Amino acid sequence: MLAQSRVVDEALSFDDVVVLPGLSPVEPWQVDLSSKASRRVQVRIPLLSAPMDTVSEWRLAAALALLGGVGVIHRNMPVEEQRRHVEMVKKHPLVELSSAAAGEADECCRVREYMRSLGLRQLPLVDSSGAVKGYAEFSDLESCGCGTPVGKLARPGPVFEVGEEARALEEVKRGRRDAAAVTLGGRFLGTITVQEALAVYSPALDEEGRLRAAAAVSPFDARRIEALDGLADILVADVAHFHNVNVLEAARRIVKSLESDFVAGNLGTREGVIDTITRLERVDGLRMGIAGGSICTTSGVAGVAAPTLFAVMQARGALREMGLGLEEVPIIADGGIRGPGDAVKALAAGASAVMTGYMLAGTDEAAAPLLRIGGSLYKPYRGMASRGALERRFAADRYSRAAKRVEEGIEGLVEYRGPLRRVVLEFVEGVRAGLGYAGASSIKELWAKARFARLTSRIGAYTGVVKTSV
Repeated sequence: MLAQSRVVDEALSFDDVVVLPGLSPVEPWQVDLSSKASRRVQVRIPLLSAPMDTVSEWRLAAALALLGGVGVIHRNMPVEEQRRHVEMVKKHPLVELSSAAAGEADECCRVREYMRSLGLRQLPLVDSSGAVKGYAEFSDLESCGCGTPVGKLARPGPVFEVGEEARALEEVKRGRRDAAAVTLGGRFLGTITVQEALAVYSPALDEEGRLRAAAAVSPFDARRIEALDGLADILVADVAHFHNVNVLEAARRIVKSLESDFVAGNLGTREGVIDTITRLERVDGLRMGIAGGSICTTSGVAGVAAPTLFAVMQARGALREMGLGLEEVPIIADGGIRGPGDAVKALAAGASAVMTGYMLAGTDEAAAPLLRIGGSLYKPYRGMASRGALERRFAADRYSRAAKRVEEGIEGLVEYRGPLRRVVLEFVEGVRAGLGYAGASSIKELWAKARFARLTSRIGAYTGVVKTSV
């Protein structure tokens, strides 16, 4: 009886419910997915990358911002390096860059096969310092021996500094060449190929026309916050349990003077949201969900969790109770977003955007290296409370050995998924379809119209409608 009396709520997860279809006024392609990642930061698509060291560094953050979302640069690195990653996003040209290039010492036959696989006639050659030393021409490599360094056959070609990308695009679009190298401060940044030149972009931009970027921080790390404030559009609190007296006090001290938006989290309950908003002078967003991630083991280790869908509903109820709108304090659903279906459920529950690591981890732009095992390709993926992340930690305030002596995450591999663009565009089309089925032409309209049905043990059956507000 005591155990029963202590059950205070029903923690619904994504697998427990479906969104019911409704009369739709639009076709899926007409659905507007623009939203907010924080109070002042608009996005074209409701997607943020999780601040994980196998996922979110500058290359992925820039690629995601070009597609309309926001990348959150992880903090498992020195302060100066994290700032450099944010600067790289801010300085990035408004066009995707391929990593296609070869080293001067690479053997001709390997470069020839690489160029054949990419379908390129030219390829930038880069030396050990990052300087572009010319281009390899495919026609020159056909008779080149395997032991010959490709640098011996380098031909001169145009190199474009950031700011000159319009000229580089023109070169490629007009068919004058297949690849144009782009540099930043004289160091190779990336390559514009035919594929990038012909792509259509809908980027998330700041007031100065630069790509949006966010950075993970801890309320205890004043030096890191000072280094990133005003540069990153959003400072995202990266704390496993934000509803903690010490965390709240540290956050209270730092939020008053911030130029960047501040997103608090992670939180999981109504009480956590109310205490956070009440105690902090400003909260520009809420990161909701505890132990919902695919590689988080907190629920098994500690027996504690707040599934992401449940947490979003809790936040929505708390905001309503406090007389605040969902656009005033945007909710970010963090954890367990396996694809567009889960995202639609999170948005329907009241989220303005979703945060994911798993879905993006296997892409070309993800920070982890590409591995070949047997005949398949993979990328490493790990939770920030896993052994490997703990051993590398640069801060002693979240999952580090000094703060916790138990692992709450695992390490593994995810299948290689190819370019981020393909993964994100598939996600976008799925979310648009979901809103179309629900009868909503926008996320704001979804908040008003969405109805949930709870699933029984039989797939497809339901017991009744669950209100989206709590």
